[in-house]
Amino acid sequence: MSRGRPKEREDVVRTKYTLDYGDVIYYFDAKKNPNGFWRVDIIDPIYDKLEKLYEKLERLKKPKYHENGRKKRTTKLDKQKMESAEKTYWKEHYKLYPEDKPKKRGRRKSSKFD
Repeated sequence: MSRGRPKEREDVVRTKYTLDYGDVIYYFDAKKNPNGFWRVDIIDPIYDKLEKLYEKLERLKKPKYHENGRKKRTTKLDKQKMESAEKTYWKEHYKLYPEDKPKKRGRRKSSKFD
């Protein structure tokens, strides 16, 4: 038995909220995951550029459609854009992860004036 004045308002249980720590954002939702957070966004400026380049490349690779539903033709300009986006993506990727860079194979080029 509790003594004293009874509560005037009931406690409200939050089921959906976010915690923002600047570089990390946690999303909580009791319906999706009752034991903890269901999604984490890590905001890191080093990897942010790589992620944007990847999204650009995926957007360029996705086919475009006419109003009637037919697929549009991939032009030479579209292919050039995809190639340049892919080159910039891999260049940035190898800056961050140099161990992923493929090994050079074949004979070494020798100079004539050794």
